[in-house]
Amino acid sequence: MYAIFFGPPGVGKGTQAMIVAERMGWAHISTGDMLRAHVRDGTQLGVMAKGYMDKGLLVPDDLVIGMFMGRLLELRPDQGFILDGFPRTLVQARALDAALAREGKSIEIALNIAAPDDVVYERMLGRAQESGRADDTPEAIRTRLEVQKPPADLLDHYRREGKLREVDGLPAIPVVTASILRALGAPESGK
Repeated sequence: MYAIFFGPPGVGKGTQAMIVAERMGWAHISTGDMLRAHVRDGTQLGVMAKGYMDKGLLVPDDLVIGMFMGRLLELRPDQGFILDGFPRTLVQARALDAALAREGKSIEIALNIAAPDDVVYERMLGRAQESGRADDTPEAIRTRLEVQKPPADLLDHYRREGKLREVDGLPAIPVVTASILRALGAPESGK
């Protein structure tokens, strides 16, 4: 199964993606990790991406999709994946859909892990205080929360295709994991 996990920062989507991917034997593909690895390894795509990153610019969609499609080739033919951190916009979703379609593949489920802004803000503020990061001011956290939430048109894209599932991100991690596995139609015990 090919799935995307959406949700605001602080909702636990990366944690859940790792747990569910491990439990199901799927790949957890984080675009942030993928970009950093390409830059670290000095690949051609990494060198191009670094040029944008060093200027504080977003890496163009075609480079990110190129990296993702390369990663897809590394999977076993029967191996699913959870994509975490991409797409972030409707334009990216359409480009991803087109790239997958060229390979005869498609996203099967887009899962949105939801929680109220005030709860996610408090989680992020708590993490910032624990880590002592000076750049995680309350104002910066509010801005990040607003900017990094999945936009309505992106969620609507997958909703129209009948692929969007919503999961409550408020309960404890194991409860959210169980809800995600049910939403994926997977047995809660794993593979």
